[in-house]
Amino acid sequence: MSTALRAGVAQINITPPVGVDLSGFAGRAGGCLGVHDELRAKALWLENGEQRLCLVTADLIGLDAASVAEIREHVHAETGLPAAHLMISCSHTHSGPGTPCLPYLGEVDEGYFAVLKRKLVGLVRMAAAQQQQVGVAPGRTEVCVGVNRRERTPEGTTRLGRNPSGVLLPYVDVLRVQGEGTAPLAVLFTHAAHPVTLGGDNLLVTADYPGVAQEVVERAWGDDGRPTALFAQGCCGNINSQREPGTFEQARRLGLRLGGATVRATEESWRDLKADAVVLGSASEVAQLPLFDPPPVDEAEATLAQCRETAEANRDQANVGMRKTQLGLVGWAERVLDLSRQQAHDLTVPFEVHAVRVGDTAIVGLPGEIFIEYAISIAQASPFEHTLVLGYTNGNIGYLPTAAAYAEGGYEVETAYKYYGTLMHRPESEVVVLETAARVLHTVAD
Repeated sequence: MSTALRAGVAQINITPPVGVDLSGFAGRAGGCLGVHDELRAKALWLENGEQRLCLVTADLIGLDAASVAEIREHVHAETGLPAAHLMISCSHTHSGPGTPCLPYLGEVDEGYFAVLKRKLVGLVRMAAAQQQQVGVAPGRTEVCVGVNRRERTPEGTTRLGRNPSGVLLPYVDVLRVQGEGTAPLAVLFTHAAHPVTLGGDNLLVTADYPGVAQEVVERAWGDDGRPTALFAQGCCGNINSQREPGTFEQARRLGLRLGGATVRATEESWRDLKADAVVLGSASEVAQLPLFDPPPVDEAEATLAQCRETAEANRDQANVGMRKTQLGLVGWAERVLDLSRQQAHDLTVPFEVHAVRVGDTAIVGLPGEIFIEYAISIAQASPFEHTLVLGYTNGNIGYLPTAAAYAEGGYEVETAYKYYGTLMHRPESEVVVLETAARVLHTVAD
């Protein structure tokens, strides 16, 4: 029999040391030169006497599945929390440290990364140890800080740019966690837009607009209390933040807009607050997404030769990031050639679909750069009244376009998978993901 809902929150500083590579853009001139604003990781622990859950958000480009599994294992050993009850979601800032999920767009500082994983384990322990009785309430209000970036060309294909008529989700979803005070104990909120307001020329650590938005939420209640604001990135694989003119001031404006809307949605949710008999649940399924077969050997050899030629041409240039990226692509091309020579076929990649339930709200986590249309389809088919769909959660396997996007081509279909060191997912992956999400949501609803 479930008892009253209890929650604990905690947050830590995960800012890397000056000098590490920043991730997200190819060809950065060097390691970071300083810190514009700190990166944070935050945890929300929930339990009701029958079930326990923990949601972690972090100002990172993403994590790889192996690191998530390691963190879950240590959390389980120290708290008893089942691995499938811990959801780790990243904001996807392009001005944070390199991590293993994107091996060619920022070298991993192994010392920092080892400490980061230990910190995330400790963060969960801290949240679990600081519980109080709470109520929860979902909320939503209109806001938009992004633009669909798949610009159509006269030839019917796409390029990175602006598509004003493209699909967006022009709102922020929130989950208010209300403790004993007037201010919320925590506010979990999600919106979909790549944090790329600062471009590849930026060499300062920053959480971009999500960092500003979280700060706005945490300061909104003034002397009444300072809630912990947890930003979870949505399915922004084809959505960029409104980056022009690409300055810290622009990031501040976008963060103020999103943070203000989040506060408004949180305040309006008060009337729906539920404190008793709040059902918690978690369900997870690892799907296998099909990959394209490697190209014929002669084509793979030609690609490797071209990558080596480009790397050699960049060997002496001053841009350290470009040299590292080109060398990384040589390694990718070598692995593809090996697969071609092995005549590998019917390859797949594991893809965890994770859903947690908090009362009438479901939160679905997907491990990649997911197109926004997935969030719409999953929410429409969900048995829950409120469904939040997150990208960059429990890992990051790269871009996952819709099946229809393949005919249009573009960066997300034709190029980006190389930076993830893999082959491209087949269009059939869309059906696999949507069917798996539907099963997981119905499992956690039962």
